[in-house]
Amino acid sequence: MRELASVQKIVSIEPIPNADAIEKATVLGWECVIAKSDNYQVGDLVVYIEIDSIVPDIPAFGFMQQRRFRVRTIKLRKQVSQGLVMPLSILPEGKKYREGQDVTKILGIIKYDPEGDKERRLAEQKAANEKNKIKRFLMRYPWYRRLFVMRKRNSWPSFIKKTDEERIQKIPYICENEAKTKFEVTEKIDGQSATYFLVRRPKFKFFGIKFGKELVFGVCSRNLWLPKKDNSSWWTVAEQLNIESVLRYHIKPEHNFIVLQGEIIGEGIQDNKYGIKGYDFYAFNFFTNKTRYNNVEMFGLNYQGVKTVPLLKSEFNLLPTVPAMVEYAIGQSTIANVKREGIVVRNYDKNISFKVINPDFLLKYGE
Repeated sequence: MRELASVQKIVSIEPIPNADAIEKATVLGWECVIAKSDNYQVGDLVVYIEIDSIVPDIPAFGFMQQRRFRVRTIKLRKQVSQGLVMPLSILPEGKKYREGQDVTKILGIIKYDPEGDKERRLAEQKAANEKNKIKRFLMRYPWYRRLFVMRKRNSWPSFIKKTDEERIQKIPYICENEAKTKFEVTEKIDGQSATYFLVRRPKFKFFGIKFGKELVFGVCSRNLWLPKKDNSSWWTVAEQLNIESVLRYHIKPEHNFIVLQGEIIGEGIQDNKYGIKGYDFYAFNFFTNKTRYNNVEMFGLNYQGVKTVPLLKSEFNLLPTVPAMVEYAIGQSTIANVKREGIVVRNYDKNISFKVINPDFLLKYGE
């Protein structure tokens, strides 16, 4: 479960121009608007709740009712505010809380997750198509769908890491610690995560002994392996770009597996901000058990019909502060005449990667 709420320290408090009742607090690398009347002080431990969180309908969060209890990026007196700063008193009494402690589950906070909703609809479709009457009946219940779909043995390939970059605000020390490191910068695309792979599996087993090997092609959404071909966007893109053939071209005898990950954009996905007809796919990860290809090396995929995410800079030094990096992320998309979602910053040698989201994008689309 992703950490959405945690105990953190207020790093700084600064005035907001032309604002008498509010001020700016920094928690980790996040800038949040707080009320002066709350009397927070630098060094205080607070509960910080990230954007894209859904808080419970309880008295402590009654002020969030008009926002449907969803924490979004907002702007007050020209100050961008990302997240909620709450007193420790919202936590159950009688316990000691430490800086950095995850309190997401304690507070009953869940993630706003439209992509996950699509996956749940896939589970519901599976329920509707299930021939076994007992299973079809049980699939009406969320607890059974989680067990049957999300936790079954092949729900996600164990050799692949899911795609979910950390936001720079959660690692504010990175600018100082990696000041001399060279990074690649690519555009962050607002789409739907997709993973495609080939893996070597035994052809058959006899009395527990494995014989031969064959290449198995797999298609995954963000959280699920989708073993059966269907008309979903993930399988449609796989067929449209002939991704299995692309992977077979690149896999070598010494590779146990090869993986391609990227974003699908288009009709029915994230309100289709890019105005795409049908679907399009942009790859951002390409690796085997032996090699991870950087964005420059991945460019060869373009000649096989697979686009890679736009490379904005091949050699980049981090700017001195998180706010400076956020300012750098602001700009237009290279794909269409819209605001870009942000940037992804990577160094493959050190295995460092994180995302910097454009606040103008979040404000425009209510995120």
